[in-house]
Amino acid sequence: MAKATEIQLNPYEKLSQTLNTIPNGFMMLEDGTHLRMLEWIYEPWEADLASKLKLAGETLRRMARRLRMSREDLAKKLSIMERKGQLHIIRKKRRIKYGLLPFVIGLYEEQIHRMDAEFAQLFENYVQKTRGELLFTSEPPIQRVVPINRVIKTDLKIHTYNQAETLVQEAKSWGIRDCICRKQQKLIGNGCDYPLSICLSFSSRKNAYDDNNATKPVSKTRALELLREAEEAGLVHTSMNIEKGQSYICNCCTCCCGILQGLVKYDQTNAFVKSDYVLSIEEESCSGYGKCIDRCQFNALTITDKNCQVDEKCVGCGVCALVCPQDALCLIPRDSKDISKPPRNILFWMIKRAFKRRVNPIKILF
Repeated sequence: MAKATEIQLNPYEKLSQTLNTIPNGFMMLEDGTHLRMLEWIYEPWEADLASKLKLAGETLRRMARRLRMSREDLAKKLSIMERKGQLHIIRKKRRIKYGLLPFVIGLYEEQIHRMDAEFAQLFENYVQKTRGELLFTSEPPIQRVVPINRVIKTDLKIHTYNQAETLVQEAKSWGIRDCICRKQQKLIGNGCDYPLSICLSFSSRKNAYDDNNATKPVSKTRALELLREAEEAGLVHTSMNIEKGQSYICNCCTCCCGILQGLVKYDQTNAFVKSDYVLSIEEESCSGYGKCIDRCQFNALTITDKNCQVDEKCVGCGVCALVCPQDALCLIPRDSKDISKPPRNILFWMIKRAFKRRVNPIKILF
């Protein structure tokens, strides 16, 4: 009697299952829309190798031993995949580790230097069909809003994860990259007028972006200038929803940003975490001028009886307060019951997310 054989998945199906085991998640669709995205990103052999990578990363020697491949052959393949933004490179103490990337945030964003109109449309099709399910419906959310510090009014301690300038100041290297969301939307004919090269990356390691395909190295001074330029343009700061270990600040708009659209377009209330602050309006100073209305990307402001009013849609970004000629607007702390403290770091975030999603990423972690 012949032995039963296991069903052999093609490399893209296998990689899809691996990506969905990561706490971030990767929603799979019956019509194969998700597979067509992976087919654009990877050659079959690349998808097969990616599905075997570990989330925490491995050295070339360890990976070659585990996969029973020659180090020379594996090194060539990993080099190709690195140039294509298909894996995570971890450099510590003169050692290089190669790791698996989540689809978002990770693999998708690393296609910024390769993205064309075909891939932009493939991604749009995926977003339209999933409507943020899984990515935005699982807790804890991936992103959180970072408020504009110069409009905060409080005597209380402001946590570092609420201080965009501090996150940049404490880094040892800085980089600027194009906004993947605005580039993707422009390629499908839905672009906006907000700045494109405005998303910040930063690292605790010196010279982290010297050989990066997608990120241009800049000085600390320039990084802080870009932060201010984003605020003046009316963009919303967001970063990873963790207490320590952030490595980027996205400067987002609701017209293009996939994260912000999760709330405003698809009504996914868990798409991101609002900041720890909310808008306060000094009625005696407010003249009802209305410039703040145009700045709010969440339609949280209205003018009633020549006074500005704010509702529960306020995310606490502070963008509107910058343009008030009477300085009648500022950010104040939310009620403690409305504040969501982020996980301690990325590891704690993954543990919480995996628990909520009921997935076990141990096999792909180490």
